[in-house]
Amino acid sequence: MFERFMDEKILPFLFRESKHPIRFNELMQANKMLVDHIPLEGRVPGVKIRLLRLYIFMIFVWNLVFLPPALLFHKVLAKIDCHVMIVLAVFFTLLFFGVLSIFKSWAIERMALNRIKKAWRLHLPYYDFDTYHTKVAKFYTDAIEKGVTGANVEMYIMNALSLEK
Repeated sequence: MFERFMDEKILPFLFRESKHPIRFNELMQANKMLVDHIPLEGRVPGVKIRLLRLYIFMIFVWNLVFLPPALLFHKVLAKIDCHVMIVLAVFFTLLFFGVLSIFKSWAIERMALNRIKKAWRLHLPYYDFDTYHTKVAKFYTDAIEKGVTGANVEMYIMNALSLEK
């Protein structure tokens, strides 16, 4: 339920997605990078992160998480020495930007995976993504090593998949 909410509501709010589908060669490159565990930041065509919205979302979530305990323990926090409060402020600022960086990387990877799956359904509708994406990445690597280029890559992969079944 949480993943569905993130995919349908939060990620479209945080990213700008192109109306045009990914071309076959771009899909194969992105799939290969996904299989090889190469970070997909900025390499998936048609997806752009909206940084201002990301910051606004994270500030909202951060305040949603830390404001109730701060209000609950306000009297205790008010009596703490100001030097300790400065150190705590620095610590929570570092924690905020660390969580922001981790969330940004996760959101980019998740959006890239969603975009790849969407393009997969368009270009390879008869092959399940979870079952065949590693095999297709291997076929794509073989095609590149053999010097196959352009539209011939699609033919090579389709032939290899038809022989695989």
